[in-house]
Amino acid sequence: MADLFTLSVSNKEKDFVKSGREIDLELSADVIETFVEIPYIASLIKLGRLANRYQDLHFIRKLAKFLEKGKDISEKEKENFLNSLTPKRRKILYEHLTHYLLRAEDDAKADIMGYIYKERVLGRIDDEMFLRLCSIVDRAFVFDLRALPEYVEENTEDSVEANNYMIDNFVGGYWKDGLSYMLNEIGQTLHRILDTNEWYKNA
Repeated sequence: MADLFTLSVSNKEKDFVKSGREIDLELSADVIETFVEIPYIASLIKLGRLANRYQDLHFIRKLAKFLEKGKDISEKEKENFLNSLTPKRRKILYEHLTHYLLRAEDDAKADIMGYIYKERVLGRIDDEMFLRLCSIVDRAFVFDLRALPEYVEENTEDSVEANNYMIDNFVGGYWKDGLSYMLNEIGQTLHRILDTNEWYKNA
C-alpha cells in the first residue's frame, strides 16, 4: 500500500520533510509536482487542483512536520511496526490519521500527532490510545493543550480543559462536590508525550 506510512520508511522521506517544511503556501504547481510520489498529492496534481488550493499546500506542510517527528526512529523500527499491522488495521490507522491531518487548522497539531505516532511506532502506546489521542488533538484548541501542565496536579480553577475528555473532577478516587480538575489517564499520557518531546518549550 502506497501511503504516508510507506513514505516514512522510504529514502525520499528526508527530502520530502525538508521541502515540505519550507513550502510556501503560494507555490506554483510545477514546484509542487516534486511531491508526486504521494498518492493523495499526485491525484490533486492530476486533477489540476493543487495550485489553486491553500488547504492542499498546507496539508503537504503538515505532513512534512508530522513525518519529521520520527527522524530519530530507525528505519528498522518503523518497518517492524508497519509489518506488525494487519492490512485492515493499517487501513484504519491510515484513514484516521490522514483525516486528522487534513482537518488540523494549526501546524502544531501535526507536530503533536507526529509525536503520538512516534510513541505508537516505539510500542509505548497501542492503536486505540493512538487513535484516541489523535482524536482529542483534532478537537482541542492548541491554546488549551499548552495548559495541560497546570492540571497534572489537582487544580480548583474552572477551565475549558475540563471538557476535552482528558480532565475530570474525579480526584483522589472520588467525585468532588466543588470544582477540582486533574488530568485523567488519557490526559496524563498526552502530557507525558508532549513533555518528553519538549513540546511545551517550543509551543
